[in-house]
Amino acid sequence: MIELKDAVVELGGKEIIKQTSTRISGKTVLLGPNGSGKTTLLRAMAGVIPYRGSIMINGIEVKRARNVNAISTNLPEAFVLGLTMEDVIYLYEEIKQLDGEKAREMLREVGITDLKKKVYELSAGQGVLFRTIIALSSEPEVILLDEPFENVDAAKRYKVANWIKEFGKEGVIVTHELDIAKTFKSYDSLIILEGRLHGLVNLGELLDSTIEEGEVPGAILYMNVGGRKFSLIKQGKGKKFEDLILLDRIYNI
Repeated sequence: MIELKDAVVELGGKEIIKQTSTRISGKTVLLGPNGSGKTTLLRAMAGVIPYRGSIMINGIEVKRARNVNAISTNLPEAFVLGLTMEDVIYLYEEIKQLDGEKAREMLREVGITDLKKKVYELSAGQGVLFRTIIALSSEPEVILLDEPFENVDAAKRYKVANWIKEFGKEGVIVTHELDIAKTFKSYDSLIILEGRLHGLVNLGELLDSTIEEGEVPGAILYMNVGGRKFSLIKQGKGKKFEDLILLDRIYNI
């Protein structure tokens, strides 16, 4: 379980993640437009940036954690970019019980075969795929994945989505793309807007809901967007949430 209690993240003197508390069990999709604080929150959960308050994973405070083998992330900070892909695999076999053969097999499935390339030499899409595959093939208890579908072509996206369902018992998958999020309809979801978390709510219900301005009784979720309040309701007459396609469009409602 991932538990946040009054968690705050401040960078450069600016509060990026406002005081927030939530509990996450199982796998949860964290949705939000670009610049909303998704990656910042994930970095705090992974322990790569400081935070105030409490973030606990499986009962252990992240800022005091010593054994991080149970957690796997595709954040670039977790990788030595000057190493070759093969060297990263060898390193993770030693320190994180990575299944090297499984990782190589998954890389072949997405067309990454020249493992002598250094990580920084990969294209944007290849880099995302490589880091995500390494994170997943470490047989983690908890996965923290930042935009694992960004710059990845459609066929490979659905392959990655299936791997996410297969590996890891719980964790957070960050994305701003609702089209691929549909593949996780049974998961819980959170929405982050302007540094504030909204939810938890079932992702399938969220995608099927409609957006109406104001505070509508019986809504499954209330959100504040640019100083305006919105309600997400079942079978309403407003714009369907999944029709936004990209959550960046929420500011144009």
